[in-house]
Parts: sequence; C-alpha cells; structure tokens
Amino acid sequence: MSLWGGLLKLGYRLQRHRIGPLALGYWPLLTGLLLAGIPCLLNLNRVPTWPYALALSVVGVALVSITLSARPAGYIRFEQDESLAAHLHPDVPPIEPDEKVSVRATGILEVRTERHYFVEAEANFATMETREHIVMARIPLSRMWLVARSSKDDAGWWYAFVNPAHIRSIQTGRLHHGLRPRPALKIEYQRRRLIEGKKKTKEIISDETIYLSVANPLTLHRLLENLVRDAGRQDKRQQYVPL
Repeated sequence: MSLWGGLLKLGYRLQRHRIGPLALGYWPLLTGLLLAGIPCLLNLNRVPTWPYALALSVVGVALVSITLSARPAGYIRFEQDESLAAHLHPDVPPIEPDEKVSVRATGILEVRTERHYFVEAEANFATMETREHIVMARIPLSRMWLVARSSKDDAGWWYAFVNPAHIRSIQTGRLHHGLRPRPALKIEYQRRRLIEGKKKTKEIISDETIYLSVANPLTLHRLLENLVRDAGRQDKRQQYVPL
C-alpha cells in the first residue's frame, strides 16, 4: 500500500474537478475565509460562524497543501524496478498489429492542435502495421463529491503517437498513483509535429515522456517486447534501453 500514492491521486482529482472557475481543492479554504470575514464586515458578531470557519480553513489548508505538493511531480511517482524485466519469458505472446492492449496512460495527450496532461487515463495501446505505436485514451466527464465536475474540454478521445525511430529510452518500474502501485513503463521519445501556418508549415520537435501502467507483469512484458523489438536490441531483459 502506498499512502503517498493515495495523496498524489487525491491531489490530481482535486485539481482536475472544479466548481466554477476554481479547482475543488481551494473551495474549503475560500469558504472558511468567507465565513470568518463576512460576519466581521457586516457586524454580525453574534452569529457563531467561527467554529465552521476554523474547521473549513483547516481542511482547506490540508487540501491545498496536498494539491500544491503533488503538482511538481505530475501527480505520480515512478519507481524504477529492474526486476520487472529480469524474468522476461522468451515465449511471451507478441502484440499483433492493430491489437488493442489495455493500459493506463500518463503524459501529454493530444487531439488536433490541443495538448493536455492526463494521469492514469484508461487507454488502449496499439501498434500499427507500419510499427508506429499509438496510445488512445477516452476521457469521460466525471464528478467529485457530487458538486465538482471535470472540464468539458477534456472529454473525448486523446492520443499519443510514438514513432519507434524516435524512442530514446524505456524503463520498467512501478507507478504510484493511488494506494496500489502498478507495473509500468516509462518511455522517453521525441515527438515531431507539423504545424500549418498562413504562409508555410513548421515542424516542431519536443521531448516527451509517457508512462504506461498495466494490471500485471505479463502485459508489461508484452509491451516491453513490442517496443524493444523496434529498438533493435537483442537483449530484451534490459530494464533500460537507451537508443
């Protein structure tokens, strides 16, 4: 069990769900401050609001602290673990072209010209006949504590496109986001995009990192075998594959 992973997940959900323009994690603190300040401004000192204001402020400070402390890490912690790749079976069933493998994706996903960061999004991993790897995530609308909603702009299908020739490194490990860590791959690669301007098309090259967590080691081995095969490495037991 990972307590810090649970706090990272809570921080992400508090940031992603909003009431109006403000993230849910900031509302208890704001409400507590309003309960403390409004009676003073309106000279309503007889109204006993300070116990509620104090309680909400304490909860609010805790939630804001969780959100702010989890943000620099991207709301995850990746713990490298070479043992996950040390016993890769030579007869692991390969991923067939266009086969969809269930994963959870963390990183920058895109659709058209939009690019958003998602954490542990339910997704499918597939490799086309051209050997290009695609991560397809469907982001649903969701609620938290009945009153907060995720953004409508996030809802829908989002993608990551990984050209095997542009993969820089692959690591195996465990991803902490929630109480139970999951086996995961950390894939560093270059993303090349063509942006059409009014006069000419410009190529943008960016360094990207995507994490793919899975339910069991066998699925992890299938993903690793698939990716390492494109990297041209003979030793598929390496937990770190620099190109």
